[in-house]
Amino acid sequence: MPSPDVEILPLTVVAQAFPARPSALPDVRAFLRRQLTGTRVSDEDVRNLCERVADVLLEAAGVSPSIQVSLRIFPSGAEIDVLSSSTAPSAPTVTKAPQRPAHGARVAVPAPTSFAAWFAARLRAEGLTLEAAARRLEVSTKTVSRWVSGATEPRLRDFHRIRSAFGEPPL
Repeated sequence: MPSPDVEILPLTVVAQAFPARPSALPDVRAFLRRQLTGTRVSDEDVRNLCERVADVLLEAAGVSPSIQVSLRIFPSGAEIDVLSSSTAPSAPTVTKAPQRPAHGARVAVPAPTSFAAWFAARLRAEGLTLEAAARRLEVSTKTVSRWVSGATEPRLRDFHRIRSAFGEPPL
């Protein structure tokens, strides 16, 4: 029987590659709106996602030939990743999470590297205190402490600064 701390949710993952140039922005926005229609994500949140994707797209323009937009849709919300991609733009790829395993079935779950473990290792490697990292990232020491402990993870707007200062975090 699953632990009361474990929550199993249905998940849909949709990904599509787009050219990494400003002219692709309307297509990316249309993709996001199309995929998020009928979900519990508010119109304001969709607008905020589109704005953030626009920032990342403009940063990636000229660096790589395309970007990969990956959208994880949960019953109560959504998460988005925008990654540089060396592949050509593509049609959307949809992946549904497998159904809940039968009662008593063993589930193999890979142990991913958490953001907290990666971030703590980066701070140790650079010999930075939480205060120094907070100053570098322009956030509070309490926020950095929460990231290192795994209590929270950075918002999308913080990932750009983290990438610039410490390299690419694990996804």
